[in-house]
Amino acid sequence: MKIKVKLYGEPALKHGPEIEIEVKEGTRVGDVLAMLKISETDHHLLINEKKVAKDHPLNEGDVL
Repeated sequence: MKIKVKLYGEPALKHGPEIEIEVKEGTRVGDVLAMLKISETDHHLLINEKKVAKDHPLNEGDVL
């Protein structure tokens, strides 16, 4: 499934301000952060503009 990831600050400089990635069903926010090598403690985690935890599951079309 595809999701969009919006990044700010240093992660945006490294990966770009917005990227679209393909993830497996059952992927969680923390899994994406690990893939992109982004610290989960230094950032606000939002899915579709709602604050979530790193264990929040992702769905097709989500914006992280």
